[in-house]
Amino acid sequence: MKNILFIIAMMTSGFAIAQSQVDTTIKVDLLNAPASPASNLLGIAPSDIDKPTDVSAFMLSLQSASNSFTKLPSNYAIDIAPYWLFKSSKKGDITTEGFRRSGGKDVLKQTLVLSFAIRSPDTTQTTTLNAKSTYGGFGFKFSILRGEYDNSTKQALDKIKQLQDKRLRHLDDMLTGYKANVDPVVMELRQKRKDMLAGKSADEIRAVMAGEEYNAINNALNKKLADYYEAEKGEKIAELDKEIQQIASGFQTFRAGFTWDVAGGVSTEFRNQKFNNSKIYNAGIWTTIGYTDTTYGAGLFILRLLHNPDQVFAKDNMVNDIGNITTFDAGLRYIYAKPQSKFSASVEAVYRSVLSSNTIDPSWRIVFNADYKILENQKLTFSIGRNFDGTLTKDGNLIAALTFLKGFGNKR
Repeated sequence: MKNILFIIAMMTSGFAIAQSQVDTTIKVDLLNAPASPASNLLGIAPSDIDKPTDVSAFMLSLQSASNSFTKLPSNYAIDIAPYWLFKSSKKGDITTEGFRRSGGKDVLKQTLVLSFAIRSPDTTQTTTLNAKSTYGGFGFKFSILRGEYDNSTKQALDKIKQLQDKRLRHLDDMLTGYKANVDPVVMELRQKRKDMLAGKSADEIRAVMAGEEYNAINNALNKKLADYYEAEKGEKIAELDKEIQQIASGFQTFRAGFTWDVAGGVSTEFRNQKFNNSKIYNAGIWTTIGYTDTTYGAGLFILRLLHNPDQVFAKDNMVNDIGNITTFDAGLRYIYAKPQSKFSASVEAVYRSVLSSNTIDPSWRIVFNADYKILENQKLTFSIGRNFDGTLTKDGNLIAALTFLKGFGNKR
């Protein structure tokens, strides 16, 4: 099953790339952070506390976490933004200029992400997951507040708008034919046509206009004007289009101010990797609130409720038991990232309290992340830290993972 999903992911990404080759809109570097709640449920996300941000239409995440990073990734996630993936010209303002608004009725549908993830546990790792099983997750995420574009982003968008307005004005100027009027060949043809009609009566003028010589001059004049318009328009429009693309590719969208999003989902364990032998692994809902400053970075706060049915757990000096475990998480994350910078770093700490009595003890997690934009809409993230205690072990598993994130469908 996981191989089928991986093939589908590759085919879909190829389709997204094919679309971008015929699209005439502006491609913008939107991908700033992961947006994969399904990965959070399965424990393969680079961080538990994600920053609300702009989303690509289609996002693919691959993770390598063991064997000295020598194996092909066995954990991956596919995240789609339906509004952008299936957008049409009838959906209202779907441009990046219209996307700058922080809140309002369009924010929820523009930021909605549907998330799918697969995790295949490594036999060399000690986790609560069964190495003989495959785990699949589904999640959702949307923003209530997503922050305002910073000044650099606004200035770039304003410049693009000015160039687009100039492009339209240039087309209008071309239609007036002003520049064509001063072309010497055009002026000569017009003068010949005028001389043929000079001093003629109305009947003689009609006869001249019906003649071959007059029509030949007229056709030559029309062809010259058409050639002039086409060549001039192509050269000038291409110049403006190139300048617009250079500006759009030279900056990342960056949002500052208050942010607030909501996420949730459910995951399933496919025992012995069989579809008809499955059970719910966990389910949860959480919210993240934060504030981003262009100078000092971003601070985020998460509240999360998770339910884990039929979990095997161990108590001190007691035989292992099976029961439902409900946990409540609260945590903080600090992200240091400058606007338009390719590099960012963060540290997060989450405390897990246990609501179900007589099951497991409270635990905590702390993770350091560093990510770098290797290409436009592509990021590489390194994570290291301590995970929550397992249900059978109490020493906190080491987190060491390398995650590649790619976004498709970034035209607005």
